[in-house]
Amino acid sequence: MYTKRQKVNIDDTRFIFTTNFSGDPSRDRFGSDKRRVNVVIPTQELADQLVALGVKVRQTKPNPERTYDEPFVPTYFAPVTINMESKWPPHVYWITTTGKRLLCDIDTIGQLDFIRVKNVCVQANLVEKRNTPGEYSLYADVMYVEQDADADPYAERYARYAAPEADMAEPSDHTEIPF
Repeated sequence: MYTKRQKVNIDDTRFIFTTNFSGDPSRDRFGSDKRRVNVVIPTQELADQLVALGVKVRQTKPNPERTYDEPFVPTYFAPVTINMESKWPPHVYWITTTGKRLLCDIDTIGQLDFIRVKNVCVQANLVEKRNTPGEYSLYADVMYVEQDADADPYAERYARYAAPEADMAEPSDHTEIPF
């Protein structure tokens, strides 16, 4: 069933609900300071496999105040913890709109809470819960978060312009007038 250091791959997925890469208690529904995200499980087969391994896979429920044109199809998801304070922190990569791969560290990972995400691929470790033997949590080992540029209609038009870093820098001589 479970072997030591077993990993689970969840490819071509997305986040559901608010992400908390920063560990900010105000971003968590229950005020937790854990860095945690909810990852959509893309297929029923993978959801069944995770349940068989002992991972708590949850699903969305229909809103009773809303009428649906089509039958409601639940979305399966599982929480993934990002433990940046561990001895071996996960490798979380931010794929920018220009295709650059940026490795996030403990100081920069919080920026992922404020970007539009196009695609997520994650490899997670199964870690047994202390208080409930036989149940496992997912802890990120490697994660790729691809930023979405489709929502920005001007991104392609102005991509050729570089940020004017020299113009925005502070003057070395504070008596010098910038204009």
